[in-house]
This record gives sequence, C-alpha cells and structure tokens, in this order.
Amino acid sequence: MKQIRKRFTYANVMSSIAVFLVLGGAAFAAAKLPKNSVGSKQLKNNAVVTSKIKKNAVTAAKIKAGAVDGSKVKDGSLTGADINLGTLGTVPAADKANTAGTANTAGTASNLSGQTSFVVRLAFGQSQTLASNGAVSLVADCLREGGGGEDIARVLEQTTVNGAVAGGSDDWEGGSEPADFLNVDTPPDERELVYNEIGEGETYVESYIDQGFVLGPDGKGLTTNSEGIALGLNYAGSNCIFAGVINAVG
Repeated sequence: MKQIRKRFTYANVMSSIAVFLVLGGAAFAAAKLPKNSVGSKQLKNNAVVTSKIKKNAVTAAKIKAGAVDGSKVKDGSLTGADINLGTLGTVPAADKANTAGTANTAGTASNLSGQTSFVVRLAFGQSQTLASNGAVSLVADCLREGGGGEDIARVLEQTTVNGAVAGGSDDWEGGSEPADFLNVDTPPDERELVYNEIGEGETYVESYIDQGFVLGPDGKGLTTNSEGIALGLNYAGSNCIFAGVINAVG
C-alpha cells in the first residue's frame, strides 16, 4: 500500500481524470439525438437570431405567401433592376401618352384632333400656311413696305374653290353676287383675317381674340373664335412671329 501511495502522485490523478473525460466525451458525442426530437416546443422564444441563419438558407419557397408586404420593405431599397417589368401592366391613363408624341413638335403641330397650334417665324417677303381644311386655309404673311413704310404681319383667308365665306378684318358674307364671296382670285389685301403693322424697324406685338373664320362651299372651315392669335413684328429675333391656335370645323 505504501508503494502504491508513493506512486499515486497528483500528476497521475489528473492524467487519469483527463483520460476518463476524453473517453466519456467521445461516447457522448457518438450518441446521436433521435430524429425529429427537437421541435418548436424545445426552442426558447427568440432563440434563433439572424446570426444563426445560414446565408441564402431562406428561399422564396420558405416564405409564406403575403408575408412580405410594403411595411417590410425598407424605403428606397428597391431599384428598377429589382422589379420585373413583365409583371407590371399599363399604368391607368398613361396609355394616353402613347399618342402624345406630336404634342411638342416645332412649327405647325396638330396637338389635338381638329386643333392646330403654331409658332411660326418668318422673314419679310415670306409666307406659310398655318392650317388647312377642305378648300380653305389660313396663311401667315410677312411684309415690309420699303422706303420708310410699314412692317406688316398678317394672317390671310384663302380658298381653292370659289364661293367661300369669311369673317375677320375683311368679311365675305355671301350674297346675290359672286363678288360677295371669297374667291380664288380675291386679292390678298382684301382677305385679311388679322392684321398688325408698325413703322419700319419698330417692335410691336399684339393679340387678337375671337377674330373670325373662313368656311368653304364644301362645309369645311377654320376658326379662331375660341382661342386667339398673337402677331409680332421685329421681336424675338424674327421679322414676323405668329403664335396661336386654330380649330378645324366640319
């Protein structure tokens, strides 16, 4: 016994304990938990946190339908690349934009059915048709009467068929005589719808509201009665500038 006690040192005891723990731990580790033995009841509330979830482990199939709504999405977190455009229909009322391509075209532009808006700039001696409907049209005309005369911006009534009628600075209201109608050969000075003049080289802009109409024998016409026309002389870098809206009727 004395010999055994002499050999029973502290180091021998500790090494024996260590061997026991290693063998016992290995045996414990080898013992497997029964399949499906850990369920939701065995998990403490809030025991599973974000750090315990493997990256990409939660897929769309694991998410309940309707579980993720707008309140769960961080403001500004979604970009165009995150949205499948194929899942979006036409935005209400936005389909009207598909036909608005001509709304801001330069020069003479048909913005709405039966309506022509325009901004036209002309040099002295030039003219340009603003709108036509059937046999009749309205024409912008830019003139300079030389030798210290007048600068003139005007819109002319015009027809390609005899027997039209018109109302404006010059009226053609019809009657018993062919001369009482607006005809193909009616002189320009006698078929003015609106008219603006100023001394040579001076600047002047004026607006004309509810000025008149031109109507052909085919029943088609043009009118400015519901809108207006602005005529400018020697303004905005142009000898003559014309702006307004013309409505087609008939």
